[in-house]
Amino acid sequence: MKKVFALTLVLLFFCTVGAWFAFDANDLVVTVGDSDYDGPLGVLLGTVLTGGVFAVMAVAMVFAAAIVTVVMAGVGVIVILSLALAAVVAIAAVSPLLLPLMIPFFIYWLVKRRDRKPAAPAAPALEHAPA
Repeated sequence: MKKVFALTLVLLFFCTVGAWFAFDANDLVVTVGDSDYDGPLGVLLGTVLTGGVFAVMAVAMVFAAAIVTVVMAGVGVIVILSLALAAVVAIAAVSPLLLPLMIPFFIYWLVKRRDRKPAAPAAPALEHAPA
């Protein structure tokens, strides 16, 4: 437990030193409107504004992804239904041409149907008398 706590403190120290050097950029100037901000305040303001813009863009991207998902799902359903309709139309257009192929299958089906024995009647169901 002590090792984890010590490692956490060392990591926090190095992160603090890194943040201090990052914010201590004297040559950075952030321009907001007509005002120029430089020094550590400019770096802090630039970081906050950049983070805010990234947050807004993340929300916009999630919203756009949700809209595209809904739209594409609807378009996908329409495409599948259109393909099914096209298949039905193609089968209807080709079916007169398939009639010579279907005649032997129809004759085979009739012969097999005629050779069937009638099914034996099922055993009567046992019903219970009402109490």
